[in-house]
Amino acid sequence: MTPVVRVGTAEAPDGAVLHWRADGEAPTALVASNGIGVSTFFWRRLAEHFAQTRTFVTWDYRGHGQSPVPEHPEDLTVATCARDLWTVVTRAGFERAVLLGHSMGTQVILEAYRQHPGRTQALVPMLGAAGNVFSSFLGSSRLAPLLRLLIEVGASNAVLAQEALHRVVKLPGVWEAVRALGIVHPDLCPREEFEPYFEHLSQLDLRTYFALARDLLSHDASDLLPQIEVPVLVVAGERDLFTPLARSTEMAERIPGAEVLVLRQGSHAALVEQPELVALTLEKFLASRCKC
Repeated sequence: MTPVVRVGTAEAPDGAVLHWRADGEAPTALVASNGIGVSTFFWRRLAEHFAQTRTFVTWDYRGHGQSPVPEHPEDLTVATCARDLWTVVTRAGFERAVLLGHSMGTQVILEAYRQHPGRTQALVPMLGAAGNVFSSFLGSSRLAPLLRLLIEVGASNAVLAQEALHRVVKLPGVWEAVRALGIVHPDLCPREEFEPYFEHLSQLDLRTYFALARDLLSHDASDLLPQIEVPVLVVAGERDLFTPLARSTEMAERIPGAEVLVLRQGSHAALVEQPELVALTLEKFLASRCKC
């Protein structure tokens, strides 16, 4: 039987419009939050798997994917995304949910838990850290000052940066460069699963991107980790250049009772490289730890 699919929008208290999609119609909701500058395409394989037994909700941050750019794009923060998450959960018809987050989405779901712990059934941070993510970018803290400078320059020249990005992602050989640099696993990451990312970047309004990037320079939810009282499954990638394995495992060690799945050879794009393993492990976790 083909799962029921619902597509809609939710309006935040300040009037911002958020696009969402729900695959399935079961009473348990899995709500997935994206990385910075990303839309919902990395979740499609998991959505297809869980739509048979649960409701899998994907959604776009303000100014990303199908959610329009807000009136004040420069004000977007991780905490705002977390509040928007709950707006989507409510609009999709749920009081509580299991929160999944990829990359920056890890910080979004941690802030969402801070805001409404009683509405959170479980947390599944994937390929992300609790905060200060640029301190370990590409495995080195030395790049942090340069990244800070690039973000500030980009934020001040968002229109020019956007034009440059739109040209770059359309250049021949971009996919080959991504594979050669190890951003994705050269053999495990299917090109057809990654192409939507290039398409998304070619249309992305960078004002919201740089607003989030600036917030990520200082955002840190590490203080929350020892206080978490819901089941947690941390998913980490062995070859993740953006969130090194040590950052994910360190986060898990600070969360009482957290479980860890280490994806061997997994890159930052491991959700599309090893979706079956992620789905089966998450299935077992939900059944044993959440009873949902």
